[in-house]
Amino acid sequence: MTEADVRKRYILGEEIMESTNHGVHVVQATRCRDGLSCVIKTRQRPGSFKSAALERDWRQTTEVQLGMPKTSRLCEFFEVLETPEMYYVVMERVDGKDLFELMGESPPSLEDVKEIMRQILEAVDLLHTQGRIHKDLKMENVMVELSPNSRRAAKRQSKKGGLCGLSPDSDNLSPTSPPSAKLIDFDTVEDWEPTSPKAKDVLGTDGYIAPEAYLGEYSPASDIYSVGVIMYKLLTKKFPMRDDIFDDQPGENWVGSPQMLAIHERLKRVVVDFRCFPFDVDSLAADLCSKLLAFELNDRLTSAEALCHPWFANDDSPAK
Repeated sequence: MTEADVRKRYILGEEIMESTNHGVHVVQATRCRDGLSCVIKTRQRPGSFKSAALERDWRQTTEVQLGMPKTSRLCEFFEVLETPEMYYVVMERVDGKDLFELMGESPPSLEDVKEIMRQILEAVDLLHTQGRIHKDLKMENVMVELSPNSRRAAKRQSKKGGLCGLSPDSDNLSPTSPPSAKLIDFDTVEDWEPTSPKAKDVLGTDGYIAPEAYLGEYSPASDIYSVGVIMYKLLTKKFPMRDDIFDDQPGENWVGSPQMLAIHERLKRVVVDFRCFPFDVDSLAADLCSKLLAFELNDRLTSAEALCHPWFANDDSPAK
């Protein structure tokens, strides 16, 4: 396929999301045959890959993602086009804002946080049951669309100084539809089984990476740890770990490096604070989050176990 062939199929628009990867851009697009609004991630060949082996791995995982079951929890891949210079990954356009952006503008209510967490776990569970792990779960990779009334409630509670839960005058609001959460960005997703070899490089985002991943040991439990970080951040507006724990520099993220070993040792000594609000008044939330953030892999819940946790069934809000 040539660049001209791509332009006959899609009209490419403005960039909508900055990428931290060199040679990668995410742009708006319109499918010519039916006017469908979509998103296209472009990747230069070989500019966005450090080696031919990494490019082959990316192509393989992208092909698998194309065949994933259709679900409202994962951004759908429509097709992948290839030219001598570029890859074009054509994806569903997901409405809303990513969680990081949403938290900066109008933090969701406790009810919405519960539903967002439930949907994140459902998405992760789908990946894991398909024998896949994400390896870079973070707030920026979760898109959320809140109902208009949810946004109004969140703004009211923010003005009153509450972290979670609806404000007292929110009873006058009309019933709201639940938020819709969806995972995006599957560049790091790969197949996994218990016999999978250790990783050679530490992938992911500091603050979300599970302790064992700094030793090259990725697994479904590593994704669960990242989900725990997201939950902690959503409920407290802060990360469970101090920033100064992660002092590595670019080029030092290879497994076995002194920096990766040092970070792992620091994480081993960390005691996550569950005495802050709302954990101090919501023992179920503290129990679930602590079991997602457990240092030892075997102490963490699976996605299926987490979805059955009583926190999701408990309607009592500490802010009410």
